[in-house]
Amino acid sequence: MRLRYVYLHGFRGYRKPVRIDFADSFTIIDGRNGVGKSTIFDAVEFALTGTISKYLDAKADGESVTDYIWWTGPDGQEDNLSEHFVEVGFGEESGSFEIRRTPLDPTSFDIRSRAEKLYLAHAAPREAIAQLCNSTIIRDEHIARLSLDLKEGERFRLLRDAIGAVDADEWIKRAQAIHSAASTKLKTAQADAEAATIAHAVAVRQIDEAQKSLPAADLVGQASDRLGRALDTTATGAALAELARQRLAEIGSEIWKLQPLIDGFAGYEAARVALPASEERASDASVSETLAQMSYDETVAALATAPVATMLSAQARQLENLVEIGRALGLRDGHCPLCASDVSHEGFHRGLDQAMSIARTLDAQAVEQARKERERDNALAALQGAEREAVAANMESGRLADAVSGFDRLLADSKLAGASLPDIEQRLSGLKRDQQAIAADMRMLDTLSFDRVISRATSDQTTAAERVRQTELRLGRARLGESRAKALYDAARRASAETLQQRLDRVIPLMSELYRRLRPHPLWGDIEYSVRGDVNRFLTLKVDGDVNPQFVFSSGQRRATGLAFLLSVNLSIAWSRWQSILLDDPVQHVDDFRTVHLAEVLAQLCSAGRQIVCAVEDRALADLMCRRLPSSAASPGKRISLGTDAAGALAVVHEQTIATLSRRSLVLPDEPLSA
Repeated sequence: MRLRYVYLHGFRGYRKPVRIDFADSFTIIDGRNGVGKSTIFDAVEFALTGTISKYLDAKADGESVTDYIWWTGPDGQEDNLSEHFVEVGFGEESGSFEIRRTPLDPTSFDIRSRAEKLYLAHAAPREAIAQLCNSTIIRDEHIARLSLDLKEGERFRLLRDAIGAVDADEWIKRAQAIHSAASTKLKTAQADAEAATIAHAVAVRQIDEAQKSLPAADLVGQASDRLGRALDTTATGAALAELARQRLAEIGSEIWKLQPLIDGFAGYEAARVALPASEERASDASVSETLAQMSYDETVAALATAPVATMLSAQARQLENLVEIGRALGLRDGHCPLCASDVSHEGFHRGLDQAMSIARTLDAQAVEQARKERERDNALAALQGAEREAVAANMESGRLADAVSGFDRLLADSKLAGASLPDIEQRLSGLKRDQQAIAADMRMLDTLSFDRVISRATSDQTTAAERVRQTELRLGRARLGESRAKALYDAARRASAETLQQRLDRVIPLMSELYRRLRPHPLWGDIEYSVRGDVNRFLTLKVDGDVNPQFVFSSGQRRATGLAFLLSVNLSIAWSRWQSILLDDPVQHVDDFRTVHLAEVLAQLCSAGRQIVCAVEDRALADLMCRRLPSSAASPGKRISLGTDAAGALAVVHEQTIATLSRRSLVLPDEPLSA
C-alpha cells in the first residue's frame, strides 16, 4: 500500500485547493521555509489520526494546535468552513481508498475501518494507526527525540511495537491475571482452613472444660441436703430443683424491693423529721390568710358608700377653674359673667370666695378618699401574699406527708413497718447470702446443664472437623491451581522472551547495517544495539565497546544515528502493509558528506520497493536525490516545488517527472550493452 495523493483546502496555511500526487517510486519536494512542505506530512497524519502529534504538548494562552488546524483568514474572521477539507489517498494494484476529514465532522467520526487496510489487524498493536504515523513519517523534530534522546526503556518499547511483538504481552497479562486470581483463591482457602482449625480447637477445649467442671457425686448429695434444710422440704431431684428456682425468684423479688428502701431511707427520715414543723407553718399561714381577708373586707366596706376620689378631685378642679374665669372677667355692666345675675361688686367677690372654699372642701374629701383606696390596695396585696404563703406551706406539708406515708406503705409491704435503716440492710444482706448459697447448690445439682454443654460442644467439634476436612480439600486444589497458573505465567514469559529475541536477532543487524551505511562518525563505523533486563527491558546503544553516543556525538552525528534507528524501526514493522517512508527535512544539522550517504540509503530502499517521499529546503540536495534515486519508465520519480501564487497563497509552482537515464549515454553506438 502506497500514498497516492494529498488534497488540501483550508488546512493550515493552504487557503486554496491544492492537490499533490505522489509517484510510486519516489517524490522529492523542495521549497523555502514556510511554503507548506511540513504541512503535507501534517495532513497525512491528521487524516489518519485526527491530530498532529508534534504539537500535542504545545499550549499557550489556553490555546492548542486544534485552534489552528483550519484556515480562518489572516485576521481569523473567515467562518465559512464548509468547503475546507483534508483528503489523503492510498492505493495498490488490487485497489485504492481515501480518507477525508472536514471541520464539520462529528466528534465520533471514525476512519478505522478504512485505515485498517494499512496494516495486519491480527498482528498490530492496540494503537496501530498512531504507531504507523510515528514510524512512517520521520520528522526533523523526531529524529533525535525518538532515538538517542529517548529513554532506553521507551526505545525498547518503540522497537518492540514496531516488530509486532505485542501479542505476547497480551498473553503475559492474561497469564498474570490467572496467576493473581489463583493466588487470591489460595489465600482465601488458607484463611478458611485456618479458621476451621481454630473452630475445631475451640470445640475440643469446650468439651475439656465442661468435663472438668462436672462435680463429684458426694458434693451433689451435700448440696441436696443443704437445699432441703434451707427450703424446709423433703423433696429431691427435679422437684427440689424446681422449689429452689422458685425460692431464688422470690429472693430476687424481695431484693428488688429492698434496694429502693435503702436508697430512699435518708430522704424518708428527713421528711419525717421536717413534717411537724411544716404542718405548723401551714397552720400559721392559714391564720395569717384569715386575718388578711378580714382586713381587706373592712377597707372594701369603708369605700363602698364614698364617692370615687377621682370624681371629687375632678369636680374641685372644675370649680376652681370657673372661679378663676369669673375673677378674670369681672362684672359686666353690673351682672355676673358666670350666671348673668345682678350683683354688687362686693357680692360678686364674696360669691367667688365661697365657691373657692367649696372647691377646697371637695379636694380634702378626695385626699381622704384616696387614702382609703390605698389602704384597700395594701390590704389586698397582703391578702394575696398570705394566700400564696398558705398554698406553699400546705403543698410542702402535703408533699412531706405523702413521702412519709408512701415510704411507710413500702415498709409495710416488705413486712418492715417501723424498721430502721440497719434493720433493712441486715435483711438485704441475709437475702443475698441465701441467694448465693441456693445458687451455688443449684449449680451442683444442675448436671443436666453440663450434659447439654458437652453435647453441644461435641456437635460443634464434629461440624468443625468436617469443615477442616472440606477446607483442606479446597486448599489442596487451590495450591494445585496456583502452581499450574504460575507455570503458565512463567511459560508465557519465556515464550514471549524467546519470540521477541528471535525477532530482535533479525532486526538488530539491520539497525547496525543502516548505521554503517549512513556513517555518522568517521572513527566509530559500527554501533552495537543490545537488549538488557528481564522484567523491564532496555535497548542500549554503544560505540567502541562501552561509549554512549548520546553523550559524545555532535548534533549532526546524533541526528544521523537517530535517522538510522528510525529507518530501521520503519523497516522492522512486520504488521504494516504501508510501504512508504515520509521524511520531513531529515538533513537538518547533517553535513553534505552524510547527506550523500542518506541519498545512497534511500536509493537502496527505493530499489527494494519502498516508496520514498522526502521534503528538503535545499534545491541542490533535491537535485542530488532526483539524480541518485532510481527512476524508470515503468515507475518514474517525481519532483515538486512548492511556493506561492500571484495572490500569495501556497501552491505547487513546479512539478516534473524525473526522466530515466538513457542506457546508451556512456557507450558508443556500435558497442553492445553489457548485462
